[in-house]
Amino acid sequence: MHLMLLCLCFNFQLTAQQRDTLCFIQINDIYEISPLQGGKAGGIARIASYIDECKKRYTTYTFVAGDFLSPSVMGTATVNNERLNGKQMVDCMNATGVDYVTFGNHEFDMGEEPLQKRINESKFTWFSGNVFRSDMTPFVKYAGGTHQPFPTTLEISSPNRQFAVKLFSLTLPSNTPPYTKYIDYDQAMKSWKAEKPNRKKIIMGLTHLSAAEDLALLKKYPQVSLIMGGHEHENMFLTHGSAHLAKADANGKTIYKHLIYRNENKKLTVKSELVKMDENIPYKESVARLVSQWEEEVYNSFRQAGLEPSRKVCTVKDVLNGTEASIRYVQNNMGAAVASALTLQSSADMGMINSGSIRIDDHVTGEITELDVIRIMPFGNKVFEVTMKGSLLEKIITTNDQRKGSGGFLQIDKRVATSNGKAYLNGQQLESGKLYKVRTTEFLISGKEQKLEYFNASNPDIIKVESIKDTNGEALDLRKAFIEQLKQIYN
Repeated sequence: MHLMLLCLCFNFQLTAQQRDTLCFIQINDIYEISPLQGGKAGGIARIASYIDECKKRYTTYTFVAGDFLSPSVMGTATVNNERLNGKQMVDCMNATGVDYVTFGNHEFDMGEEPLQKRINESKFTWFSGNVFRSDMTPFVKYAGGTHQPFPTTLEISSPNRQFAVKLFSLTLPSNTPPYTKYIDYDQAMKSWKAEKPNRKKIIMGLTHLSAAEDLALLKKYPQVSLIMGGHEHENMFLTHGSAHLAKADANGKTIYKHLIYRNENKKLTVKSELVKMDENIPYKESVARLVSQWEEEVYNSFRQAGLEPSRKVCTVKDVLNGTEASIRYVQNNMGAAVASALTLQSSADMGMINSGSIRIDDHVTGEITELDVIRIMPFGNKVFEVTMKGSLLEKIITTNDQRKGSGGFLQIDKRVATSNGKAYLNGQQLESGKLYKVRTTEFLISGKEQKLEYFNASNPDIIKVESIKDTNGEALDLRKAFIEQLKQIYN
């Protein structure tokens, strides 16, 4: 009898807690609506299913900490004569029940017009404390004949209104097109200096910053309990004092669940859990159907470009490293494979690409399809052969370390090496006056890459620039060259 009474009391306490608990689902850096790793990880239909389960127990809100419109494989496809630019992401996020988002730096990869279209199509709330239009007015959503300026902060009350969560939002200024204006973090956080947590208020952030910047915020603003962050693409849970920084894995391979409630001592508490989106999580059928519809439309677009998403290319028995933490800092095996692919069946001396061409931000192994290649290089690029003087080539190669960490860091053919400020090809030092044939991409030879603006067709040390054709007489796509390289290496 006493045991039964004890159980009943425990259940009553748990239910009472649940009735005044807030559940925050955190997603960050999600570019793909489809599951990855052969269906074993991620997928927005799995996330939708998990959110529904949380809603059965708690008052639940879903947050996205930036980077969801780009760079997306599907977003590069043209459907109904219009590049998607994240349209499929917004559609599926609407169906999933996302509530709040902030800008990531990649939201500004596209032009102002397509970004505004995505904003208008969204059913969720955008907010930002440091990103504004160039005239310092807030971004606005136009929907249903109304215009809704983005708030700079949020306040969410618990179900029984016994406490509230106040949230700020910040985005790192690494992508600043002319139609945007960023204010610095301290200016954006100025009003928060007076905010103090108490029995009825807890302070949190939704950010898209580097982990170092997030931790600096926690140090400077000790009243902040938790930052839900994005940008790094790898899960982490870091601590400063009693505060925490949480970041999930990119593309929904993991998400965070944060429960905010009063503990047994009546103190406001945040309990965080990293949750794997794997085969143990079922798909939400309605969202899965929506994903399939988008896949069919997008795959047809890729087929028109001569790529068959489902076609197997090879089986990679080792691991190709496509993570940004590697590809943008060191010469690695994936970068070397792509650069070398440019010179297949040619007399070119070497190949090189900008590391920003590779966007998968993951390790690639096992069975590879043409869709996986598109994921590795979603933007593609036309291949060009550039005849240039050795002095220019050596300058490009030996200054590569100055571009570490950016998309302008070059991945170079494995036949190239550097030593003591000199560049070598096949073990021979480059000769200043000698001409070399280098295969690269249209983007690189355009001079649009930061710190490589001098690498363009008007440079007097460039003698000739020639577009490379495929077997059908069409401009050779970098992805098709890489497919052939993979076949040679692994088959």
